[in-house]
Amino acid sequence: MKDRRPRPMRAMLLFAAVLMLAACRQEAETDPVAAAPDVEQPSAERFQQSLEGLWSTDENEGDDAETLYAFAWQAEGGLRVVRDGAWLDGKVEDVDLDNGTLALHVTSDTGPSETVTVRKVPDPETRDAFSLRITWGGGQTEALGFVRRLTARDREGVEEAIGAAAQRGDGSAACDTDAPAGSVRAALVCGHEEFGILDAGMRKQFKELADRYPDGDRTVEAATRQLDACGTPACLRAAYAQWQAYFDENYDLGDVVDYH
Repeated sequence: MKDRRPRPMRAMLLFAAVLMLAACRQEAETDPVAAAPDVEQPSAERFQQSLEGLWSTDENEGDDAETLYAFAWQAEGGLRVVRDGAWLDGKVEDVDLDNGTLALHVTSDTGPSETVTVRKVPDPETRDAFSLRITWGGGQTEALGFVRRLTARDREGVEEAIGAAAQRGDGSAACDTDAPAGSVRAALVCGHEEFGILDAGMRKQFKELADRYPDGDRTVEAATRQLDACGTPACLRAAYAQWQAYFDENYDLGDVVDYH
């Protein structure tokens, strides 16, 4: 039967049919899985990177300084943690994505070691916001709030802290302490800047205590025995804080450092 429709009409119908056929073929060849947007899955590396920044405790009052933590991620070195200018020479042992925790094993070539746990605490009011909770090997805890992103100067400070720790480990820096040779206290004071500062400040107060108070010598002996009896960094850190609190309550000594 002869098609009596005008030629322009037949051409338009043919063109429409070709377009419909091409569309159907394209839909048939599309892989719905491949076309879905990529969803970034959580990983141990991204968890560590999310901790980057300058963090601070919020426990002290008045003019007392807060404790500052710098968390820096390095592609080669991994996560680096600096506490009040002292590098926590540690290695990440475990990252628990389900519970939002990271286990950092802090080591020392000359002293004891402990595992420090870093937990991300979600903010119930702000999506994707969180704070940090640090738990030391002896059970002491610190709550940290975010201060700001790391600056170039902050990153330089992290490298300087690591370099200073390496220098002390090489024995090139003198160690001034009255702790018995080979004791845990001596190892920590000589191997970690944090404990070196605490010990120097405490010994300065020891001298003032012995010079000014009749019972000062006995108090110094008692404090020294407790410090030397500690076998872990957490124990020694707590002993310094406890004796500083005792001095503040019972004696009028000069302020040296913050032991908390």
